[in-house]
Amino acid sequence: MPSQPTLHRAWPLLGALLLPLTATAQNNDTGSAALTATRAYAIPAGPLGQVLSRFASESGLMFSAAATLTEGKRSPGLRGEYSVEEGLARLLQGSGLRHRLTGDGTLTLERQEQTHALQAVSVTGTAQARYESRYADSSLRLPKNLADTPRSIDVIPEQLMLDQQAREMADAFRMSPNIVVGDGYGNTREHTLIRGFNRNDNIYRNGIPASNASRIDPATIDNVQIIKGPVADIGRMSPGGIVNIETKQPRFQRGHSLAMTFDEHGQRRGVIDLTGPVGDSQNLAYRVTGAVEDSETFRDTNVDRRFLSSSLLWQGDSGVRVGLNHEYTRDRRDIDRGLITVATGNSKRRIVDVPRDTRYDGNIPNERDSEVHLGELSVIIPLANPAWEIDNKLFYSQEDNDDLRAEVAAAGPDNGLPDGTLARRVISNQDQKIVHKFFRSQLVGDIGTVIPVRLATGVEYREFHQEWKNFSGAPQVGGTVQDPDSFTLVNDIGTPVNAQSFDVTLTSYGVFSATDFSLTDTLTLDIGLRYERFENDYHHENLLTNETRDLDSGHNNKLTKGAGLVWKATPALNLYLSYADTFEPQNIYTGNQQVIQQDPSEGRQVEAGAKWHSEDNRYFITAAVFDLREDDVVETVNGEPVPTGGITSQGLELTVTANPVTGFNLRAGVGVLDAEIDSDNTATDGNRPRNVPKTTASLWASYEFQNAENILKGLGVGGGVTYASNRYGDNAHSLDIGDYTVLDAGVWYYLPLHSGERWRFDLGVKNLSDEEYYTASGGDYRISVGAPRTVFGGVKLEF
Repeated sequence: MPSQPTLHRAWPLLGALLLPLTATAQNNDTGSAALTATRAYAIPAGPLGQVLSRFASESGLMFSAAATLTEGKRSPGLRGEYSVEEGLARLLQGSGLRHRLTGDGTLTLERQEQTHALQAVSVTGTAQARYESRYADSSLRLPKNLADTPRSIDVIPEQLMLDQQAREMADAFRMSPNIVVGDGYGNTREHTLIRGFNRNDNIYRNGIPASNASRIDPATIDNVQIIKGPVADIGRMSPGGIVNIETKQPRFQRGHSLAMTFDEHGQRRGVIDLTGPVGDSQNLAYRVTGAVEDSETFRDTNVDRRFLSSSLLWQGDSGVRVGLNHEYTRDRRDIDRGLITVATGNSKRRIVDVPRDTRYDGNIPNERDSEVHLGELSVIIPLANPAWEIDNKLFYSQEDNDDLRAEVAAAGPDNGLPDGTLARRVISNQDQKIVHKFFRSQLVGDIGTVIPVRLATGVEYREFHQEWKNFSGAPQVGGTVQDPDSFTLVNDIGTPVNAQSFDVTLTSYGVFSATDFSLTDTLTLDIGLRYERFENDYHHENLLTNETRDLDSGHNNKLTKGAGLVWKATPALNLYLSYADTFEPQNIYTGNQQVIQQDPSEGRQVEAGAKWHSEDNRYFITAAVFDLREDDVVETVNGEPVPTGGITSQGLELTVTANPVTGFNLRAGVGVLDAEIDSDNTATDGNRPRNVPKTTASLWASYEFQNAENILKGLGVGGGVTYASNRYGDNAHSLDIGDYTVLDAGVWYYLPLHSGERWRFDLGVKNLSDEEYYTASGGDYRISVGAPRTVFGGVKLEF
């Protein structure tokens, strides 16, 4: 393997790109080959120096020259898939500069009126690591390098998910410190706990709150962005943070792929991904991504999922960009409540000792059937002043779902039952409709004052509407903890003992601003503000007695605010300090049997940290310490709302992304958390919240043979470990659900074909040591079970 060149970064991460520009990209191929290779970009319009600086970072180029030629110039940005040469041509459009590629692969930029080439300056470099992404465009008002952001943001790129053979979003979540998954309504919806705070609906999509109640298909994921802590200009969010899914966008370079994955328990999944220009157009591109899954799990639960995403992107010569996307998902899967617990005396409980594939739904088909349509329209319009643009987004989604399930209501000596006997009931949610409407218009640009300012300011409208009917049958006593199928359950939903109808609407209007002040060359101040007006409307009807109840919270207002300071202590090290507060209107319909009208929860966070990258950019390390608090918290336990007072959370996080030598990549993280309940309830006051571990850690490393002369070229091997310390199954600490350490390993091989086509073959094992563990607790009778050792495989054709 050839030795690695020493990298020298004379181009500034502080913002100015030096010109006239010459650069040479080096990797295992020649510099010329690197310049003609294509890759995807999503770089927004902005000052030419900043745009070219980001282009260099993403393409692997190193730049060196003087900054005068870019001063005061703008670039329209770059979205799509391009070679270095093609990308630079678009970035320099209208700048008065041109680029030229010499025979030896040196790229030279000069004024258009120049007729002679300037002396080339050779600068060496390598592309970014496979497991690192420095940008979180759609989750930030003002996209920037994450090293310059005064908060913790973990970006999990698609490449890492591919190498790990991620099947669901939970596989990506585990790579971020201090984040674990929750019960997720029997594993039928996304559910995360971030920094000790539990929310199952803080999932965003391309920067838009997308409050669906089902699983997100990973076929369309470009990267997963986990934003830690509150963001003042977002306002409504959990103090722990949010998850933002950035979806795959249309590209102007044709690229097609077909893939299939499978495992020993019965997973069968196929994915198709097609993108490219429409015809020979240079302005209109498409992307179609589809997935079909017909799978079984180790617990004999079924997954039947159909997914189709269709997108168009039009880029005008003036810089106008219009994106249109429609997604359809049909997801039918079993509601799997997992195992149950039994009382052991002294107010303690334990998980029953049965095989981990034991199910307690008996002969009742525990199935949830969900159908989702969503549409997204994005329109970006540059203004006459090239430093400004208007960014508009319009989003609509509708989910229709029904479910039927049998659940354990009591077991063993609970509620006076004979030891080991079960009491179960049949429950159904019917005609459930969830409609989400969202609109945002924001003005983004730069103000050229004595102190340079970047500003994003705008308005948002959000409406969330949910309606459904809930039916439950009478308790049915029969069967035992060890033999639940010894009793046949009766589907008595047609003659329910409880029948209710719910109709809830949450509406909010927000005005926000996010501002970056470049106080000095090394000091940046971020200010975030949001003023929001919101209201809850609630209607409930008892379908058996025809009694109704209507509640209207009236209009409420909230101002959220935040500030962050970033100091570039050295060219490689940034130190930061930030504060932000947040709130969440709390639904007033929560629960099956009772109604709670609760004041909005309010939270705040103080965070300090450091972000360091090596001179050759092969290492990126982030560290953070934080202090969080939330008041007026309501948790849902066994389907019922329980006010828990407040929660405090202090902790630290450390993440490392590295590619020390060509072909070797590593991503690791560790989080330590001290979370406590602050409540008037003596049974829970001072306790750690349920499902929250004190320590989480993860590591994934891989090596690919990339030397063209090596007989093993194209072969990759990877392995990793995920750890979570002991968690409690309830806030009273009556139940331990234990810790876990899960080992995974895999190999893959790229087989090149003609004309750039290639196959990828995957084979691996998840949970190599066959660890018996539990992922989460949703209550006394809802313990989610971790998967046993599983052999998996995959085949992918890129053409």
